[in-house]
Amino acid sequence: MSPPSRVLRLAALVALSAACTRPQTAPPPEPPPPDAPVLPDAPIRHAAGELLDLTVPLLAGPALPLPSLRGRVVVLELTSAALPSWPASFALYNDLLREHGAARLAVVVVALDHDRSILSPEPDLRLHGFELGWDPQGALAARLQLAALPTALVLGRDGRIVHVAGGPAPEASRGLADAVRAALGP
Repeated sequence: MSPPSRVLRLAALVALSAACTRPQTAPPPEPPPPDAPVLPDAPIRHAAGELLDLTVPLLAGPALPLPSLRGRVVVLELTSAALPSWPASFALYNDLLREHGAARLAVVVVALDHDRSILSPEPDLRLHGFELGWDPQGALAARLQLAALPTALVLGRDGRIVHVAGGPAPEASRGLADAVRAALGP
């Protein structure tokens, strides 16, 4: 074999081995613990800017068409009374209603629980403008393609989504309150 062919053969062998060698990387991340919550990329299939035209089943009384609330900013939360955030959300929404009034803001919390008896606090703990919905079959949740609990949406006065927050993050409450204030304006 001639020296140039040996050099070419050696160069080809070096190139081939370089192509087959993978660079060293860090070890793969540890898998999450089995009880860790799985948070989806998006809590619902709708996004900011979309018009939300739904009817919400209420716990007491007739269903509430969201278009009937146009002209007011609306907070719509789908949740469960079994979640630790249940009592805190009532306090947050009552505070927002005290700050802005029921003429400018409407709050609708929809419980997805099957057992009616666990849905408290009852009306005496909710301010005027705060409705409690109940969707034990999950029809509203299915229509929204809900992927995380709780999921809260802020709708502008025109019924369009201006903010979506999903999952049990502590900063979600602050972001929701900020989104309500921004949608209400001065």
